[in-house]
Amino acid sequence: MYVQFIRLLVVFCLTITGSCLAAEKDMVVEFSKAAAFSDVKISPDGKFLAVVINVEKKKALGIVNRAEFKIVNVIRFDDDYEVGQYLWVNDERLVIKMVKPDRWSKEPKYYGELFAVNWNGRKGDIIYGYSAAQRQTGSNIKAREATQGWAEIVDVLRDDKRKILISSTRWGSDGNIVPELLSLDVYSGKTRKVAHAPAPHSNFLTDANGDLVLASSTDSRNQKAVYRYNTKTKDWSEIPKEKFGNRFHPVAVNDTGDGVLVFDNYQQDKTGLFELKLADFSYRQVFTDSKVDISSVEVTKDGNEVFAFKLDDGRPGYALFSDKYAEAKLFKQLLQTFAGDALHITSKTADSAFWVVFSYSDINPGAYYLYDANKKAITRLFEQMPDLADVELASTQPVSFPSFDKQMIHGYFTPAKTSGSKKPLIVNVHGGPHGVRDIWGFDPEVQLLANAGYSVLQINYRGSGGYGEDFLQAGYLQWGDAIQRDIIAGTEWAISSGMADADNICIIGASFGGYSALQSATLAPDLFRCAVGVAGVYDLNIMKSEGDVPLKSFGIAYLDQVLGTDNAQLDLYSPVNQVGKLKAAVLIAHGKLDDRAPIEHALRLKKAMDEAGKPYQWLEFDDETHGFYSPQNRELYYRQLLAFLQQHLKK
Repeated sequence: MYVQFIRLLVVFCLTITGSCLAAEKDMVVEFSKAAAFSDVKISPDGKFLAVVINVEKKKALGIVNRAEFKIVNVIRFDDDYEVGQYLWVNDERLVIKMVKPDRWSKEPKYYGELFAVNWNGRKGDIIYGYSAAQRQTGSNIKAREATQGWAEIVDVLRDDKRKILISSTRWGSDGNIVPELLSLDVYSGKTRKVAHAPAPHSNFLTDANGDLVLASSTDSRNQKAVYRYNTKTKDWSEIPKEKFGNRFHPVAVNDTGDGVLVFDNYQQDKTGLFELKLADFSYRQVFTDSKVDISSVEVTKDGNEVFAFKLDDGRPGYALFSDKYAEAKLFKQLLQTFAGDALHITSKTADSAFWVVFSYSDINPGAYYLYDANKKAITRLFEQMPDLADVELASTQPVSFPSFDKQMIHGYFTPAKTSGSKKPLIVNVHGGPHGVRDIWGFDPEVQLLANAGYSVLQINYRGSGGYGEDFLQAGYLQWGDAIQRDIIAGTEWAISSGMADADNICIIGASFGGYSALQSATLAPDLFRCAVGVAGVYDLNIMKSEGDVPLKSFGIAYLDQVLGTDNAQLDLYSPVNQVGKLKAAVLIAHGKLDDRAPIEHALRLKKAMDEAGKPYQWLEFDDETHGFYSPQNRELYYRQLLAFLQQHLKK
């Protein structure tokens, strides 16, 4: 394997304009495309912008001169490697996670390798991973020892321009290898051990000075454990479990250094922000919303302080926690400039003169902007999907309704862009189910369906994330019952509200959504004219033994918790055993290489449909895993989906 550094001005320009010049657009193609530009970050000195682009169907890193807004380099890997997540370490050097597909799948995966390179393509080398011992073409760096391990970046040390901190987990067959915290030289690749984690699967937290403070882990029983690090004795001490809740997730060390800001639901239903004092482990609530969990936080770029919270109660809203930081003051201004949009500051220069801001909405696939603090000016840099710039997209509105037991359920409704006497509705069920939810924003599948003349209903059924622990756990042991009854209730509400015709509804979904599509269609056979399952789970008993979930350290404990251990009940909740009740037309789509929901699920459903004499359409992908990574495969699926809907719904 070797690395190429090339100047691709022509390619880059073509990527910007794309098919925008075309008079006619094939909307299936447009909504199947991957983002043209993503993950934009500015260098600490403000001279360059880095942006992930697509070159020959692979992700590469474009380097743009900020002042002239011209491409000066494109960094891409030869062989099968692509650019994954990256960051600026200093004014000249970047560290990139290398990703690549395996021999079975097109979807690139991260195998722990880190690559470092200057913005101009010089001094590029693999600095960590199993390929690190291979000399790079054109490199003067001496070949180093390979590391059979997995790296995650923990801290970019603000006072050290050569080194970063990484979590290094050696490969092992038992899955319980304890990670180490290492100092990694981004030029030489040399490492120095800082600390050994206190338990397997630990995540490290450091303070503003790069000193190790905390580690948190999840054991085989799916229980949280938290440990305090003593920098003098180099020892760990476990914090008593009664001191924190079961959603403990450290965010940052506070600006005084005496406490840690934490996501948690300690002694309450909703997940809020807490502060854990390091001296005595006292715990205090900082902020909790009354309706929803905190979705995410905005943290100062030095990682020292939280200044804003994102709350997804219908449309996105933000609560400003502090206005004493430069980021907070700018964010307050941006909320007015981009009123109603979701916002995120991706990066800023060391002197806070320039900032990169990401904005998106239901009708905006996402755009990156440059804020000039001196001129108080905002300039658009890149649109994620520029070929959709002239396409009129459908607005998405939050909705809510009472379920069968009066529990309020929330979701989203996107009306069809075309008008007609009929009102065909697609109930589009999200995956998960637990901890996952639909949010307001751009969704290419929803927009494709709305553009094609179908309204779309998305339902955050019980068990979904974002609405508190009680709501989440209300979905436990209810995969085949109460969750589906929420979906059915939402569909009936849409009918009674005039949003859909009772005889003109299809239910679709992927992963758990695929399971729901089939299960709901068996529970309410007269409600849905058709059902589409993508990468679905159709036999709950084999979920306990096949796929990647049982292989995780706490996988079995988790499945027992959310599914239960009653095999008879699981059989009852499995669509493969209920196909005789189906009246809906069925489309089954599955990837042959799915490791989350192995294709055995789809094959068992197919066999059951055959034995019951039920017709169905079948779409199998030889090179896909859990869902669609390839735009070509998405396009193939979307075309068959639209043909299927055209056949069974009236417009």
